[in-house]
Parts: sequence; structure tokens; C-alpha cells
Amino acid sequence: MGFTTTVHLVHDELPLVPTIEVHPDLILRYEYGETLEDRRLLFVSAFCEERSDLERSLEADPTISNPTPIATFDNRTIYRLETETDLEIIPGRCGTDGLFVFTVTSGDGGWIVRGHLPDRDALSAFRACCRERGISFRVTQLCDSSSADEQTYYLTEQQRELLMMAYYAGYFEVPRTITQDDLAERLEISDSAVSQRIRRAVSELIAGTLENNREVDTHD
Repeated sequence: MGFTTTVHLVHDELPLVPTIEVHPDLILRYEYGETLEDRRLLFVSAFCEERSDLERSLEADPTISNPTPIATFDNRTIYRLETETDLEIIPGRCGTDGLFVFTVTSGDGGWIVRGHLPDRDALSAFRACCRERGISFRVTQLCDSSSADEQTYYLTEQQRELLMMAYYAGYFEVPRTITQDDLAERLEISDSAVSQRIRRAVSELIAGTLENNREVDTHD
């Protein structure tokens, strides 16, 4: 039982929000954090092909320091960062109140948290914890987990809009009837932003399918 929820958190002093504001089309994913002596470390994935502009923004971001790439893949780089702000993306006591976090990704000038809550009291506690710290808290999705667990995938509104447009315009057909450039022009965003959103959205859908052990028929 319980609820799956999507919550949008915004505050200028949340870790990496200044970088998110500079790069609105960039996808960041919070992986985990840990405290080491007097330092709080964050591990964050950045989904992008060009790192130079991002790393200049990270160096200038007052909420973090010592951004260090520790692993690099085709379109993903994992960074280790030290926090320079008292605010946490997920306040520690929220886990005690029953919040289980699925994913934390950047979006709309802040962080988008998708997770599970045992009841509405836990949601109220999460909201109160954030608002005590001046963090804007907006619920964008709330579903009964008994009916949503296997059917709900955790796409942002931007990812959902792009996938629907791409699907109905023939982007996934063979041969394609629309290009990434065409999609970018329709949405008034860059070609690289289209590429990143599609890859991230497809990754979410694949992960949701595999994690739920759901199978589909295959056709040549």
C-alpha cells in the first residue's frame, strides 16, 4: 500500500541548482551522498556529450566545490562533489518518516524527486521538512501504489511530451519520417537536448520494464 509521488523541489541554495539554471536542457541525476569527517560528498551523473561548458559551470557553482569526474561513459559522466550549502536535496529525516526514493533528477530549475510514501502523513512530513528550510515543494503526481507500481514510469513532463511527439510523427518507424533536427525545431530546443531527453526517457522505460520483470513480444 501507500503512494508513489513526484515532487518538484526548488531553492537557490540546493546543491547544483545554480548549474541547473545555467543548463536547463542538461540532465543531472543524484546517485547518493555520504559524510566523510566534516565533508558532505555527493555523487551525481551528468548526461551530456560535451563536458567543458558543464565543468566551467560546476567550478563557478557556489553550492558545491571540487567537482571531480570519477567515471566517464558514452553520454554519462559521474562526478564526486563536495557540498558548500547547508541544504540537502533529500533531508535526512525524510527516510525516517517513510520516504523511499526511486530517482532524483534535475528539471525546471530544481530537483524532481520520485519516490514511495507509506501514507499521506509521510507526505505531509516531507513537505513540512522542506518548507522549514524554505524549499519550494510542489507535488506533480500522486498515485495509489497498489495500482501504479507496474504501470507507472517515471518520465518528466518534457520527456513525455517529446516521446509522444516523436512516436506519432514517425521517429521510431523504419525508415524514420522525422529527424532529431525536426523535433528540435518543433520544440524550439537544441538537437543535443532532443538526443539527451530521448535517451534518458528510453532508459527509464527500459529500466521500468526490466525491474518489473515484464516481457513483450518481439518481431523482426
